[in-house]
Amino acid sequence: MDTNKIKIGSLFQCSGILFIVLFCFISMSCYNPSKISFTNISYNYINLAKNFNLNVCAYKSDSETCTVYYQFNSQGLFYQKDLKHNYFFSKYKISYELYKSSDLKHIIDSSSFIIVDSIHYYTPSEIFNNFTIRMKDGDSYVLAFTLCELSKKYASTKFINITCQNLLGRNSFQLLDVNNNPIVLNYISKRDKITIVCRDAKIPKLYVSYFNKSFPIAAPPFLVTSNTALPFKPDSVYTIEMNDGKSNQISFNNQGIYHFQTDTTQKEGFTLFRFFDDFPEVTSAEQMLPPLSYITSKAEYTGMSSRKNSKESIDNFWMEKAGNPDRAVELIKSYYNRVQDANRFFTSYTDGWKTDRGMIYIIFGQPLNVYRSATNETWDYGEDRNMLSVTLVFTKTYNPFTDNDYILERSVTYKDMWYNAVEKWRR
Repeated sequence: MDTNKIKIGSLFQCSGILFIVLFCFISMSCYNPSKISFTNISYNYINLAKNFNLNVCAYKSDSETCTVYYQFNSQGLFYQKDLKHNYFFSKYKISYELYKSSDLKHIIDSSSFIIVDSIHYYTPSEIFNNFTIRMKDGDSYVLAFTLCELSKKYASTKFINITCQNLLGRNSFQLLDVNNNPIVLNYISKRDKITIVCRDAKIPKLYVSYFNKSFPIAAPPFLVTSNTALPFKPDSVYTIEMNDGKSNQISFNNQGIYHFQTDTTQKEGFTLFRFFDDFPEVTSAEQMLPPLSYITSKAEYTGMSSRKNSKESIDNFWMEKAGNPDRAVELIKSYYNRVQDANRFFTSYTDGWKTDRGMIYIIFGQPLNVYRSATNETWDYGEDRNMLSVTLVFTKTYNPFTDNDYILERSVTYKDMWYNAVEKWRR
């Protein structure tokens, strides 16, 4: 975690020239039902969202409340000058809507507050803050958290699943970095050292199941195959001692999946993922090669993989398709920006670019419409009432490691659409 985080006071704090938080807390319980299922949320899958790099997590610290932590990059904000007072400021809104997990049509609680920020114009950094929601034990919820830049009118939304049915789930645990700041991501690097805090202070130890698995990339959307069950048998199991609900600092040297539990007879727990150290960014030729499998033939990919100089083989591939260096640079930037965005948006138990949604996003780009329900996510490409428009449905799948696992409902009717889109990348 970046040690340069700025904690914002929930009501007021001044630093530098000006830093004002206008905390306009507006209670809107039972407000405007029928929200998520009938609202187009495609804006959440655009490149602007990565400027925020918004991340959110929730910790159910007691039976009555839940604390929501959020973090984003201040460079995603737009600052304008106040000529009268001679300073730059940005205005953004934080809002949330709370739903029952079984019903994403009716809001049971919501609120918002507006923040005016000046200090981060001069010192760009990660903005970190939290707020508390009243939430009793006994049910499961979905929190729709939205950060909206009010000048440019763009936004980013995160959907957080919060389980309050027992003390075994992921929301009963909090992760702290070396500076005791809460960690909002569920993936870590070799450099990270974390402390685990458990809501139940009487837990003597945690069981850690380690999975050293490499998962295949998504199959083309027209290839109808049976889904392969995830391997739930760990490669190893070890324990972490807890003292008054807190562990010592721990690190993770090996890539893979780490699933933490208080009871190994159940599947519930929380999971940390250790991908390559620069994840979700793609920073090396070795990381650039695998995503090319979506737009290369088997022979092409095998030939590129067998060469000692991966960078040269990748450059040659794009030069051949682009025809000139400038066009090649443009294609490379476009393609790998989508790969990195797929990692941010769709990572589940494997890298986001390998998932069904990641594959479709990389090849086709941002969908025109995205609608989410309690059981699926629907993507539309093309204009309404256009015969060439295509709708894809991704079904939410139970997975003890993640809430972000969606499987595409494949169809042979997608074959021409797929090859046409791939060909556009190749010419």
